[in-house]
Amino acid sequence: MLCVVAALLAGCGAPSARLTFPAPLGHFPEGTAYDVHHRGRADFLLMEDGSGRVNAVAYDDAGDGHWNRVYRLDDYPNDRVPHLIILLDSVPYEAMAAWYRAGHLRMFDPPQKVIPPFPSLTEICYGRLLDCPPLPGLVDDYYIPDAGIFAGGLWQRVLEGYQEPWERKLDYTASMFEAGLTYLHPREWYAAELERAREAFDASSDRVTLVYFASASSMLSRFGKPGLDEVLDGIERMCVQILYERQGAVKISMMADHGHNLMATKNVSLTPALEAAGFKVTDKLEHPNDVVIELHGLVTYTGVHTTRPAAVSKALCADPKVTLAVYMDGARLVVESAKGRAAIERTQGRLRYAPVDADPLGYAPVLESLRATGKADAEGYVSEEDWFHATLAHEYPDAPQRLWDAFHGTVTHPPEVMVTVRDGYCAGREEFERFIHMASTHGSLNQANSATFLMTMTRRVREPLRTGDILRTIEPGWTPRVHGSDKQ
Repeated sequence: MLCVVAALLAGCGAPSARLTFPAPLGHFPEGTAYDVHHRGRADFLLMEDGSGRVNAVAYDDAGDGHWNRVYRLDDYPNDRVPHLIILLDSVPYEAMAAWYRAGHLRMFDPPQKVIPPFPSLTEICYGRLLDCPPLPGLVDDYYIPDAGIFAGGLWQRVLEGYQEPWERKLDYTASMFEAGLTYLHPREWYAAELERAREAFDASSDRVTLVYFASASSMLSRFGKPGLDEVLDGIERMCVQILYERQGAVKISMMADHGHNLMATKNVSLTPALEAAGFKVTDKLEHPNDVVIELHGLVTYTGVHTTRPAAVSKALCADPKVTLAVYMDGARLVVESAKGRAAIERTQGRLRYAPVDADPLGYAPVLESLRATGKADAEGYVSEEDWFHATLAHEYPDAPQRLWDAFHGTVTHPPEVMVTVRDGYCAGREEFERFIHMASTHGSLNQANSATFLMTMTRRVREPLRTGDILRTIEPGWTPRVHGSDKQ
């Protein structure tokens, strides 16, 4: 989520609350030790089994070098202890997998890859996670062609405290105003949010508690990979403090909304490519060559409204900074790049991807494998699940389903053309550049921008998932409670 609220935000500092848990004394054969009481010796241990998994917490109350209290994590049934679900922003799957392989967060099972909806934007992803009704637009300020107006809630969210449906299901989240502040002082805000989230968990009377960290996005956006490492270090410290305070009687699950490309990013305009093809960029569709661009944050996705989607798509794909343009052509969806077009069609819950004059997604090997294994029928249609597993490691994971959904129910007013730009570029609001030089961003269809992770202590996850399948997997039968109203 990228919201920098201009001069209104200057001079506003972060809250002063901070976690109190110490850094580890070191890693020893039996686990990682901590001096919680600052007495110069270990008094708390994350105890590991032979595989390196943290399977117990141990306490040395007497200070005699013996662990006199040991609590096994698996002795606590999932439905008998509190469950904290942590929603981070912008953590790529590969980065979390590497962090885990390095020996961190071993109280969790290994991270599983998660593929989010498209575009890979926070509101879209966490709306899907929490089974919320479709938002009206893919971005905060969206265009309604029938009315010929821009509508939306960016300033309503910032200045009036309006919360979207997914936000109302959270036990802790920063306000949109505060989320904007995090881009000015990300480290201070992230440190404060760690303690705020822990306090919200302590205060919750529900068995399941949901907390969301807006500042994780600002850490990556401003600092790139170093910011990501700080995010993971901080969230691990919070998890260890909670295990210590709860004597292991807790389950924690953690995930993020989408990936991040970890590349320095330059904002670019799509207007020159459109004007070169004879289109007029305006704020209302009145003539055949008019186009309206929906600008969001400094992300790798944008939407374009037009009455001539095929021509607009072709014009945009002539720009070398554009990777893909996607639009509906009757009942079929067209995916276009500079190389040419392919079509996606759907019937009876199955999807077909077929080149028209090119293979813009580079799916030729995937198609060959699906045919060879009998997963594609005689007409080339493939089930949603087979598409998911066949493309999980591809540059464009689960693209047929994600692209189809983007035009069919993800929001009520989708743009006629959806566009992604190359990593290293973004296409967003120029005014945001006064406050941040992007060291990393997200939004597009590719693996780096999309793939994120899920980790849990519930032992219920053993394979990759789509975002919409997460809650029913880690908390079957549970429905998040709605907090408050749309105005806070």
